[in-house]
Amino acid sequence: MVQLSPKSNKIAIVGAGPSGVYCALSILNLFKKNNYSDFFIEIFDKDEPLKTILKTGNGRCNITNYIPDIKEFASNYPRGEKFLYSVFFKHFIFETLDFFNSIGVKTYVEDDKRVFPVSQSASDVRNKMLDALRSFKNAKFIKKEIYNSSELCSYNKIIVCCGSRNTDKIIKGFGHSLVDFKKALCPLIVENNFSLEGVSVKSLDGDFIFTRNGVSGPLIFKISSLNAYRKFPYDIKIKLFDENELLELVKKFPKKSIGNLLCNFIPRSLAKKLVLEFDKNACEIPKSTVINYSNLSLKVISTSSFGEIVRAGGVNLCELDKNCKSRIKDNLWFCGEILDIDGFCGGFNLQNCWSSAYCVAFDVVSSIIKK
Repeated sequence: MVQLSPKSNKIAIVGAGPSGVYCALSILNLFKKNNYSDFFIEIFDKDEPLKTILKTGNGRCNITNYIPDIKEFASNYPRGEKFLYSVFFKHFIFETLDFFNSIGVKTYVEDDKRVFPVSQSASDVRNKMLDALRSFKNAKFIKKEIYNSSELCSYNKIIVCCGSRNTDKIIKGFGHSLVDFKKALCPLIVENNFSLEGVSVKSLDGDFIFTRNGVSGPLIFKISSLNAYRKFPYDIKIKLFDENELLELVKKFPKKSIGNLLCNFIPRSLAKKLVLEFDKNACEIPKSTVINYSNLSLKVISTSSFGEIVRAGGVNLCELDKNCKSRIKDNLWFCGEILDIDGFCGGFNLQNCWSSAYCVAFDVVSSIIKK
């Protein structure tokens, strides 16, 4: 055990998820850089450390997204966009990738700009982060759930980063107000999914798939995120294809059935559900009707209980300064998904974890070294 002076700085981190472990590692590295050792970090969590990272990126861990411009990157957050400007200015994708490279996690960028480890393994990312943490003697994990600040009265600095699952009481227990949590990035249940379970569609708006009672996939996750606080039911319209391309085919092949022409753009099973007169000659269908085939209208009646990736809501950002420090209580910080910040699919939510964690770490270390 590290020998500490009676006035040592004891730092509590509540939550051993991506933001909690990244924050701990950032604090340790910053203190090491400043040749400072009179501190100790204890990380509290009821579960195993970094357990939640194993499911990210379908088990591959989508570390971030390679969009170099901060404002363009931040535009992928329906909530928290402007707050993240200053956070990303302190620690962005380049610093994140440098960090992972330093602990042995090599990365690559896919065509859609998503960044993954070369190992294609979230487990590998987890192990490398934990190995890096174990290389320090000034930090340890404690398997315990924390509910409020009174349980941590012996600590000089407290960092809360326990995610968005079942953390309502924790946020309030630390004296902060809560922006109600809502499901985001999740499948949607619709009034009529045409009994097309398993049928996938590549639309102009994005890819999606029909499920047993609704729709799912990247486009649907984005729609659910944008409408997280919208009341049910509500209508959505998906642009399936460019109607002008279908009109051109009608001109070129007027005697072909409208249904067969439509199959050039969407799956036959969906075309048969959308076109009542599937076998009718295309030239016999009114132009306005042909144009309407390019749009799919659905009535959303609820979110699905399966497949939820993140939640909207969390700690009210108005109660934090630009370093994610509490304006209400001294020596208290928040970071990661417990903040009222959520992004689309593609590595954006993990980047919030990395960046806000470093931002907090830097502020915590600065507050101690400046004393």
